[in-house]
Amino acid sequence: MSSTPALAAEALTILTGLVKHTSGPPEDPVTTTGSRGGSLRTLALLIPVLRLAIDEAAAETGSSPVRAAAFVALTEAIYRQAGYGQLLAASRAVDAQVHTITEEPLAQLNAWLGDPEAAATSQLPADVPTPAGSKPYFREDADFLEAQLNLTHFQARHRVQSAENLLPHTGFNGTLVPPKFPLLGQVLSDGAADPKSLATLATKFQNLSPAGDLADDEGTGRAMEAQLAEAARTRNAQGTGKLLKDQARRLEDAAAATAREVVEDLFVGAYYLGHTRKGHEYKVITTAEGHELLATAADILNSPRTQAGTAGTGASGGPRAKDAPAAGNATDAENPPAGEPIPDWAVAPGTPLEARPTAGFTDLGQPGQLDPTVEMRPGETIEQALTRQRARRLHQLILDSVRIATSPAEAGAPGGRAGEGQMPLAPNVTLNVTIDLQTFLGQLEAAGVTDRGEDISAATCRRIACNAGITPVILNGDGVPLELGRSRRYFNRAQRRAIAVRDKGCINPGCTMSIGRCEAHQLDAWNCGGRTDVSRGCLLCPLCHQAYHAGKFRIEMIGGHPHVVLPRSRDPLQLPRRNWIFHPAAAPARAA
Repeated sequence: MSSTPALAAEALTILTGLVKHTSGPPEDPVTTTGSRGGSLRTLALLIPVLRLAIDEAAAETGSSPVRAAAFVALTEAIYRQAGYGQLLAASRAVDAQVHTITEEPLAQLNAWLGDPEAAATSQLPADVPTPAGSKPYFREDADFLEAQLNLTHFQARHRVQSAENLLPHTGFNGTLVPPKFPLLGQVLSDGAADPKSLATLATKFQNLSPAGDLADDEGTGRAMEAQLAEAARTRNAQGTGKLLKDQARRLEDAAAATAREVVEDLFVGAYYLGHTRKGHEYKVITTAEGHELLATAADILNSPRTQAGTAGTGASGGPRAKDAPAAGNATDAENPPAGEPIPDWAVAPGTPLEARPTAGFTDLGQPGQLDPTVEMRPGETIEQALTRQRARRLHQLILDSVRIATSPAEAGAPGGRAGEGQMPLAPNVTLNVTIDLQTFLGQLEAAGVTDRGEDISAATCRRIACNAGITPVILNGDGVPLELGRSRRYFNRAQRRAIAVRDKGCINPGCTMSIGRCEAHQLDAWNCGGRTDVSRGCLLCPLCHQAYHAGKFRIEMIGGHPHVVLPRSRDPLQLPRRNWIFHPAAAPARAA
């Protein structure tokens, strides 16, 4: 039986036989075989043959998983060989000083390449030397690649540099120059990894050392390259990237790390960039410690292994439509089905069956779930939406932390902080908002203006007024101030504690936000004469608080307890409900 190289050579011989070679004159400098570009013309014919084979293979795949898997593997192998060819071509272009090509043969070559039949049957144009004393048509070889292949300047430079890193080339004196990273180059030649990822990996590896001497280090440098080459063959890009970062850390000594931290400390902070159509933009620069804290917090908030990130619990604080039990299904909502039992090897010996976890074990490997409060944008993928949800949850955590840290001190509060001891968030924002009388009375929805000159909608003003000091400067129709209002009266600590004991968390059904991340909402609007009483207050997390003021649900006090009535689109029966997360035994009240 013939080996794979032998079969490949036989197939190439058959394909080459289809090409009509035309011998050049004996003095032809293009090749040493007497023919102009025979192998290149064979390659030109191979391109349409390859495309035809790909299309036919795709048509034959059908619904067979085995054929589909084979098709994926084979096309990936073709792509990797093509990537190897790209870098090999860039290397040969540098060896041949392709930037010295003149305009006339380049125009003929482009016409030759644009005609598949001519490319397979006619000769390549002959080289025309650059006239003495004239400048080359291109400044350097990368400029040629940039113009001919429609690459950016950085892509072309990266390709030339990658060819030097991974493949041998000819030096100025005609000697063979080995690649800087031969072990990574062997992975490229074997088609064992993605060519683009390998090229990028070689560049990053070279940049690990400020002096760029890793390629010449036959000891540590070559050993680290061997580790990367093995990782490139067996791991994905993320795993290889982590190894590269680990190598970078090993190369840095304590002095370098200290110097880096000193430089970073000069830029640490949160910088306001201005207001755009997306909102108010801030740039946050932090240290490694700060990055770890933020990244860990984001992982906790979005991991199905944590209470905060458990899928289907509304960790972002919004209402969960799919969690709302319909009439007669309260038992199912309160007692979800258990998962598979944990295996014996995964528990401590002697642990009784009733004490073994189930759902917490079987959620390993589950993908993240998109919270219903995060609506998909047009053209957005689920991965992009999950990334945006992750950012929203981290953003809310930062705001909650700021609210707690800046809560005003109250008499008798432990440590002088109202936000300690799992108390609801205390009011902490004081705004002077200039609005007209009609807006203040709720007859108009015109925007107000803060002291900083920012527009604030009437709805936002009313929402913030529930938990912040709003001093309205009321104007008449001619813009003349009528009166300077006083800051609203808040729930005091004792009242917020009573509300917290009663509600135990956000009152919106399905929301999991605990007491310490909720605000005390006043049901009766202050500008309508509302009183700050426990019987007219409840807990809402910031997102649900915003949803309430947006009219997405209403609140009724029944028997001294707040109940939420969802819109008819989510609850056709319009049953006032308590949050079953914190009150699992509470049944829906009477129909609204």
